[in-house]
Amino acid sequence: MRKKSGFTLMELMIVIAITGILAAIAIPAFINWIPGNKLRTAVRDLKSDIQMARLNAIRNNVNVATVFGANNYTIFVDNGAGGGVAGNWVRDGGEALLKPLVLIPNGIIMYGITFGSPRFSFNGRGLPNVGGTVDMRTNTGNKFLRITLSPVGNVRTFTSDDGGTWNAY
Repeated sequence: MRKKSGFTLMELMIVIAITGILAAIAIPAFINWIPGNKLRTAVRDLKSDIQMARLNAIRNNVNVATVFGANNYTIFVDNGAGGGVAGNWVRDGGEALLKPLVLIPNGIIMYGITFGSPRFSFNGRGLPNVGGTVDMRTNTGNKFLRITLSPVGNVRTFTSDDGGTWNAY
């Protein structure tokens, strides 16, 4: 005689019930995790782009400008190459584009840009023309991150629970 193999209906129902309970617990946690992850990614990308701009300015001994828009930014060499005008904060002529228009992801808001105007540049020694901050938050307003650029070119990240008190990240 051959023994029948397989699962009983009761065993399958228990496995499906356990899977459903685990999914009910995991899915809301995952959904709450997504905005914070998008925010951390956007801040990490901007921070690394600022550091890349500084290194490019030092390596090539040129001015590298970062210009912010409404939830976006662009980084380019502002040296007047190819008939452009040096130092005019506009990419013109043959000035090299280092980062084309970078859009901040949906669900993330870039605000509180404090560079005097929404832009700054590094000179050939890697020093910014001005220090300042860029604040970002989720559109639900429950997670806040800040990037600071010091007058000597150091870039740091801070976090806040309410957008008021900032702690090193």
